[in-house]
Parts: sequence; structure tokens; C-alpha cells
Amino acid sequence: MTLALQNEAKSAGHERPLLIGIDQENGLVTRISPPIAAQVPGPMALGATHDPECAYSAGKATGETLSFFGINMNYAPVCDINSEPLNPVIGVRSPGDDPEFVGRFASAAARGLREHNIIPSVKHFPGHGDTAVDSHYGLPVIPKTRDQLERCELIPFRRAVAEGIETVMTAHISLPCIDLTRPATLSPDVMGILRKDMAYDGMIITDCLEMDGIRSTYGTEEGSVLALRAGSDSIMICHTFDVQVASIKRVCEAIKSGTIDQARLADACRHVSTVKDKFLSWDAALRQSSLAGLSSLNNRIAETTMDIYSRSTTLVRDKNSVLPLSKTSIIIFLFPGDKTPVGGAVDGEGTGRSGLYQSSKYLDVLRQHNNSIAELRYGASGLTSEQWRSLEVADVVIFTSLNAKESPYQESLGLKLAERVRSLVHIAACNPYDFLDAPSVKTYITTYEPTIEAFSVAADIMFGALVPTGALPVGTNALTKTSAVVIPFDAQRDLDEVVEVWAAALPTYLVPNESLRSMIVCPHGHHFIARIGSQVVGFCLAYTDAQSAPSTVYIAVLAVSPRYQHQGIGISLLEETRAYFRATFGFNNVKLGSSFPRFWPGIPQDLPESVQHFFTHRGFRLSPPSARSVDLYQDIRNFQSPEKYITRARERGFRFAPLKSEDYEACLVGQRKNFSNNRVRLLVVHDYN
Repeated sequence: MTLALQNEAKSAGHERPLLIGIDQENGLVTRISPPIAAQVPGPMALGATHDPECAYSAGKATGETLSFFGINMNYAPVCDINSEPLNPVIGVRSPGDDPEFVGRFASAAARGLREHNIIPSVKHFPGHGDTAVDSHYGLPVIPKTRDQLERCELIPFRRAVAEGIETVMTAHISLPCIDLTRPATLSPDVMGILRKDMAYDGMIITDCLEMDGIRSTYGTEEGSVLALRAGSDSIMICHTFDVQVASIKRVCEAIKSGTIDQARLADACRHVSTVKDKFLSWDAALRQSSLAGLSSLNNRIAETTMDIYSRSTTLVRDKNSVLPLSKTSIIIFLFPGDKTPVGGAVDGEGTGRSGLYQSSKYLDVLRQHNNSIAELRYGASGLTSEQWRSLEVADVVIFTSLNAKESPYQESLGLKLAERVRSLVHIAACNPYDFLDAPSVKTYITTYEPTIEAFSVAADIMFGALVPTGALPVGTNALTKTSAVVIPFDAQRDLDEVVEVWAAALPTYLVPNESLRSMIVCPHGHHFIARIGSQVVGFCLAYTDAQSAPSTVYIAVLAVSPRYQHQGIGISLLEETRAYFRATFGFNNVKLGSSFPRFWPGIPQDLPESVQHFFTHRGFRLSPPSARSVDLYQDIRNFQSPEKYITRARERGFRFAPLKSEDYEACLVGQRKNFSNNRVRLLVVHDYN
């Protein structure tokens, strides 16, 4: 089908191949699944490995599969943060509940997709994780301020943009603190965060405009016009042919009437063309894969992905030491027989298809370890007295839930079993929150997705064939924040310790103490320090380009004592510094480097590459390496310029000599000429002449 579509486009005279996209997030949202293609772990299963290289491997495997089938764009990875445990639409589609953590895994997955020339698309901007409403069926409202969004939802997207992500998908959510009237997809204010504040010049794709978050508010046809005007470049309408045609006509009318500006249309075309030119070619688009190679491809991918699954499935607790189970015990396996909630992304975006899973496949997996296991399906009607008696006399009961927090009959039975059954194993076959905070559930395993591959690892753990290594990427066992407290800098209290931290953290950039002190304590400095107990362990020196009414903010130096590095202290310093400038001056962006004092014009070239990555991962766009110079503020009394530069200068007629008093006025003339537009710089130059 994909080959036929590309041939049709070529015959019709298209300059470039078609973009053919898919939601192959993996795990819960898998569009090409076994037996056609090997199953790949989903985002939260990857997060449970706590190894972003697993996400990279999964991205590569996905890219290879999609490329085989002639698909060149993936609407993944997910950058949403699952900060709301009751979120019915994101859940395990997110790697976890920590913004930095999510950013690392999304970045790695995108890198893997690119290896097979698949266009990645991070989603759902500006963040769909903190809601208990599914946008397939309604419009979620997230009443967060810009500062709150910057501290959580926007963090993975800023990183993705800084790393050059090719496409971004929007979210159908309401952000009343940003735009009271329009959903994010249709809002120039929300899209402005991406286009203006983050300076994103790539391709923006809407989520499907037939989702009720748009369809029941502005309507799909009008939504198409508003989304294009707001900054989106590609309008997604997935289901209804008549609606697709009507939306195209409505957009054409808006262009003819001037409702959609020609410049906006030209930008949209440019964004799409740039992505196509980077990734697509007619040679690749018209290449037909041989089905003979599909089996070997799937086998190769399965080897990689099963290793990831074995590192992912998590034994959360086994307080009563029920495990390992015996291969000869009398075991009853309970599986939900009624409809199980899976969210609109799985059940067809509101088309009424329910997510159903065949329990017999799971039973077959368990019987590989104990072939006498009996199955009992449960539903909203509960269990009969006879069924309860059989459970109470069994050696072990294995209870499986699928999103029990959204399914009262599952949650109720799971808690009753914990009270009445002597040896019980709970398996959350999708959302780890099902019984995470239920103290009565003593033995608890979570697989993060209802796939046979993940469940088979759970079976291996239960019967002692595998030692579990997966760890929760959410909740109390997830990433912990630094213990450092970040507070504003106070010169009288903190200056001596800041100078000490500088010497320890930046030994190759020592500045005379007197000079350093004078540069730190200045009217346009806005600094923060990090303390653990009474000790200063890090600092962030930030400056504005003017004492009042500044136009630019610079972060000049960020440093943490060596023994306290890699504990999140630098991240916390950056976060609080940025928050201060948002609240005080309304700045959503800051620059690396400095005006005056001119410590560095950017990141010093001789620092490790990991320093550059640290700032890129925090959303800073770095200049090309040639523009990242060494420090400019240093003690130059014993400085010797390299001979090659001296020779070249002399050949061109330049003369060098110590500054004498009779030259002072001539120098000031030149300085006034150079810095007349910046009084702060001019004053500093005068002071140091």
C-alpha cells in the first residue's frame, strides 16, 4: 500500500515523496504488532530499565521495522510527563514522572529512529501528562502558570528543540493561564512558546482534529484553519473522508479570503519541505522490501527487545516472600473478562472499539512453568461463592489487573483478594499505579504494558527463572531530587564561599580574588547559591545587560563543587535562576555567556563535551564550536601571545606596546565609539582603564 501511494504521488508529478506517518510508540500503542512485526517495549517499560541506551535500541528497532514497510515518519517519542497518576490518556505512554528523565529517554528514542531515516515527532506539546481527562473524549484543562509549565512540562520539549528535533505534535488541552479561549493546538499564544520563545523553526503537526478536544469545541473544519494560523504546518484528520475534504476546502477558502496570511502559508510549506528534503528520496520511497526478509528482521529485533523486557518488568515488592512459585502448586490465574480501559489512543479515538486482550495467551505463558494452572475470568458482577472457595483453598492466586484505577471492579476485587487469599501475587499488566500505594498488596509486579513479551518476563520472575532488575520510573522509587537548597546570593554571607567553590570547580580558570569579588558583586548581578546544610556547594552567576529595564539576561558561570557534582544541583540552580527572571523581568529565555563582566562569551572550548551536553539538555541552543571561545576575563600580566599571531600582525603593520598615560585619552575615544550603545560596558571599560 505504501509503495502504491508513493508511485501514485510520483506519477502525479509530486516534487518530493509523501510523508507516511504512524503512531508506533510501542508497548500499549503499537500499530504494527505481532505476528506481523516484533513487539518493541513501550516508553514506561523503557523507563523502568533506567538506561536511555535501551530507548535508543528500541528507536533503532522501530526505525528498521517502519522503513521495511515504507513508513517514513513516526508520531513518537512521547515527551509528556506522567505527573498525574490518574491520567487516562498518557500513563505508560510516558517514560516516567520526572521531566529530566523523560527528556533523556525521548532524546535517545529519537536518535534511534533517525538511524534508519525515520522522522521523529515529539508529542504532545506543551505537555499532556497532568490531566485526568482523555482529549480523545473531551478537552482537558490544565490550570498551570507559565512558571509551572517551565518547571515541568516544557523541560523535555526545550531539550528536544535544542537538539534539533525535526517535528513536534501539539496537544488538545486547555491552558487557561496562557489562553483563556482556545485549546493549545489552536492558540497563537501557546504555539508562540514553541515558535517565539524556543525559536523553533521546524515542522509542527497537530494531533488528530477529529478528537473531541477539537471536534466538540471549534469543530474539525474551523479547527484546521485556526491551527494553521496559530503555527501548525501539518493538519492531521484521521478518520472521516467527508470531514477531510470539508477541512481542505475550508482552508482553501481561508487562504483566498486572507484569513490565513500568505506568509504563514509559505512558512508552513517551507517547514514541511525542509523535513522532506532532509529525510526523503524517491529512490527510498519507491524501493520495495522483500517479504522474505521479514522473518529474519523480526528475529533480530526480538533478540534485542526481549533483553530490554528482561531488564524492565519490575518486582515492586514481595513482603511475604511468596516468590518463587512452585511448578507443582495449585495455582489459579484471575484475568479481567469485562471491558478494560485503555484510552482513546488504543480504542480508536472515540470510535467505540474497546481494548480487549485474550487471557488465554497469558495463561499459555504461565503454563510453560506450571501446566496445571487454572484460569478464572472476573468482571463487574464479582465472584460467586464457589469461585471464592476455590481461591481460598488454592496454594497461590495470580491476580492480573489492567488499569484498575479506572476500573472499579478490578480495584475492588484486587483489594478483597488481599484480605482473603493466603498467597497472592498481583500483576499490574499495564499501569503501575493500580495497587502501588495499597499496603495490603504484599507481592506486586508491574509490566508497564499488556504485551505477551512483558508478561512472559513477569512469569519468569514469579517462577524464579529470572532475577528482576527493573525499577519503578514513577512514584516514591523514581528519581529523587537533590537535597541542596537554592537561595538568592547574599554578598555579605556567601561571597567567601562562592570564591572557594570557584577555585575548586574551575581550577584552570582562576581569577585574582579581588577582581573576582568585584565582578560578582555588581548592581546588575542576580546570583543564586546552592547549600547543603550550612555549606555552599554551587552557584549560578547571572547578569542583566542593564541595572533597570534590561533587555537580555546572561548566565555567566554555573559551578558546583566537584564532590557534589552529578546530584542535580546544577539543574536546580538553573531552574531557580530561570524562574527568578521569569517572575522579576518576564524573561522566558536566558543566554549563556556574559556581557560585562566578560568571563566567557559562551562555553569555553577546553571544557569536556559533557558540559556542552549539560546545557543542550537543559534547552540551550549552543553556537557552532568555532564561536565558543575561551575566557576573556583573566589575569594577563604574564600572558604571551603565540608567536604565529605576533608575526602575522607585524607583517600587516600592527604595532604592540604597553599602554602609556599619554595614550589614555585616545583609547577612551575608541572605547566610546565601540561601546556608546551600552553604558554598562562603557562604565566598566572606564573603570579598568
